[in-house]
Formats: sequence, structure tokens, C-alpha cells
Amino acid sequence: MYFYTDYNYREMKDHCFVCGEKVDKTTVSMNSAVGLPVCKKCKGTQKEKKAEEEYLDSLADGLVCGCI
Repeated sequence: MYFYTDYNYREMKDHCFVCGEKVDKTTVSMNSAVGLPVCKKCKGTQKEKKAEEEYLDSLADGLVCGCI
């Protein structure tokens, strides 16, 4: 999975969130679960599913909730 940092945050909409390759903004598909672009090569693959799960799991890293 391609991880985004503060340095490349602005480039998120220009790169596939699975492989990190630059995508054409006019023809790119969006992953509905994470709202990030995914290239045609990665769309619908197991790599996309895994990257989606990792991305969603990483959203709460470092957070502690007392309600659990």
C-alpha cells in the first residue's frame, strides 16, 4: 500500500492509493470506501481490498477511546 505523508498529502488525488502510480485525473476511478483514487490496474483486485482495509485500520492508530 502506498502510504501518504504530510509531504505528499497534496498529491493524494493524483496517485493511486494502492500502488502509488500517477493517474489521469479525468479517467481515474474512486474507491468508494476510502474516497481515494485507484488506477485501472488495481481496480477490483485483492491488492485494492487489502489496501482499503489497511487504510481504514490505520485511521485510528494512536487513538484511545474510553467508550470501548
